[in-house]
Amino acid sequence: MPANNRIKLTGAAFRFRAACSGSSGPGSLSFPLCLGALPTMKQSDLIDRLRKSGWEVVTRPDRALRLPPEISARHSKLPAALTKFLGSVDSCINETQTAWFLCEADYAGTSGAAFRWDEWEQLSLNAAGDDGRFAAKVRAFWDAHLPFLLSVRDGYAYFAIRTAADGFGRIVRGCEPEFEEASQIANSFEEFLSLLADGGIRA
Repeated sequence: MPANNRIKLTGAAFRFRAACSGSSGPGSLSFPLCLGALPTMKQSDLIDRLRKSGWEVVTRPDRALRLPPEISARHSKLPAALTKFLGSVDSCINETQTAWFLCEADYAGTSGAAFRWDEWEQLSLNAAGDDGRFAAKVRAFWDAHLPFLLSVRDGYAYFAIRTAADGFGRIVRGCEPEFEEASQIANSFEEFLSLLADGGIRA
């Protein structure tokens, strides 16, 4: 995400809250979802739908998503739909500039972003302090989930894709204060994009 087009942050975005606004529990969602298979759609159609729903999408010529070695080593296998989408956009930001997809420059740490791609993991590790057992649980969770969208609309939140063999490719959402207490919201990245474009998911 370009440094000169970063999110506009309010004071509330820098405070931890007891739970996500409007949710019934950590990581829970306030809208119903029917998780099922969706027909394959052209990526250009999904991008058009995102734009029509208010997302600002800056595309680039399709190319392979290049991740830093430490991220590639941690997440050696990623669904093709995710890498294709992230590899084809330079930025993708919602209309209120409170949610954004993590793109190549964000993962590389060269975007000038206010938040690192793993910001929420680092917050959890800082909260763990000297509690080695808790820190290990935090790392284990993020070893199996790659965040691809961050949000500060109602406190700190994220969407991530599961990279572990069990549940590979499923999309989860989590929020402060317990980032690792995540809830599944889609079976695939394609389903997530379709729900986001149709308003079934608010980032």
